[in-house]
Amino acid sequence: MAEVLIVDDDADVLMMMAAILNKAGHKVATCASGPEALKKLGIQPNDASVELPGLLVTDIMMPKSDGYSVATVIRNNPRTHSIPILVISGLHEMSRLSTATVQVDGFLAKPFNPEDLISSVAKILDKRRVQG
Repeated sequence: MAEVLIVDDDADVLMMMAAILNKAGHKVATCASGPEALKKLGIQPNDASVELPGLLVTDIMMPKSDGYSVATVIRNNPRTHSIPILVISGLHEMSRLSTATVQVDGFLAKPFNPEDLISSVAKILDKRRVQG
């Protein structure tokens, strides 16, 4: 199983996703905002000693810094560019179109059931393992 960082400004959704992924065997860390996630990843401020997660799960619609902004910063950073990213949003079609331009590894529409979250995470992690 993997270390997963979940980013969502909705505390209830954050706790629910963490519980689901913990139960599935993942080690989970959480953040309530994009800036908090970038700090936890050692990007802003720069801290190369930070251990990186095996996967980032992020909501798109958040105040301060949305999920696409966070994903873009991660992809543009040489140390974090290969972290797989799963975006989650209730903005179904618009999100799918934007997802292609931001280079994320998967999209999950809200509302979702626990099995969909577990399956999406597993597919992304399996794909990364195969790619090397």
